[in-house]
Amino acid sequence: MTRVVVLGGGGRGIGAATAGLLAARGDVVVVLDAFDTDDDFYPLASIADRRVLQDISGVETVAVDLREAASTAAAVQDVVDRHGHLDAVVACAGAVTGGRTLWETDDHVLEQALAFNTLTTWHLARSAVPHLLTRPADARPAFVAVTSVAGGTGLYGLAPYVVAKHATTGIVRALAADLAGTSVTACGVAPGSTDTTMLRRTAAAYGLADVHDLVQRQHGRRPLRPEEVAQVVAFALAAGPAVHGSIIPADAGFGRV
Repeated sequence: MTRVVVLGGGGRGIGAATAGLLAARGDVVVVLDAFDTDDDFYPLASIADRRVLQDISGVETVAVDLREAASTAAAVQDVVDRHGHLDAVVACAGAVTGGRTLWETDDHVLEQALAFNTLTTWHLARSAVPHLLTRPADARPAFVAVTSVAGGTGLYGLAPYVVAKHATTGIVRALAADLAGTSVTACGVAPGSTDTTMLRRTAAAYGLADVHDLVQRQHGRRPLRPEEVAQVVAFALAAGPAVHGSIIPADAGFGRV
């Protein structure tokens, strides 16, 4: 039976690269993203991004705002209704903001960071895990959240993002504890500096003209390519119990080399 994977926030970057990789391996991939929605806080995936995905055999796209619980639940249920089952979920929606210290940051900015990075993962988990629990162990049902190196350390001037990614890491660990003894596994993948809109936004928050200075703490002194991180996400989906409850680094040794 063909594996059905929901990719939340996969409109571009790491998510889109993961969608292409999984589809090439034979999975049906349904990308949920708020395509071409105006948002004052963060630029969302565009219609052009959606068209790129739609040109990939095996990839479907659904426009949905994952910050909204009811919309997320309806979108996940629609996937199950159309395909008959759901085998895996990758939660990779996220947004970065910064440039100020914690005490200079408005509460609204923190609320938005939590909505984009944490609530999207929470809503996907609440909506999808009951469906994953109906799958047999040999279907390898899995939930993978794309977190960040910011989910395990502090980064200057990025307090809302750091707090939100720590909370996302907490979702992974809480979910893994709740799933103990079931057929479903849960883990996280924590990328380092990756060539995405998010990295360019981080550079802008620091007042940098490009991302060069942001990649000096990782191997190769270059950004990771989204396709490189996608390989780790695919591994996390396949590894099952061996990585349950883990946060897998995909960070090129960020801060250690």
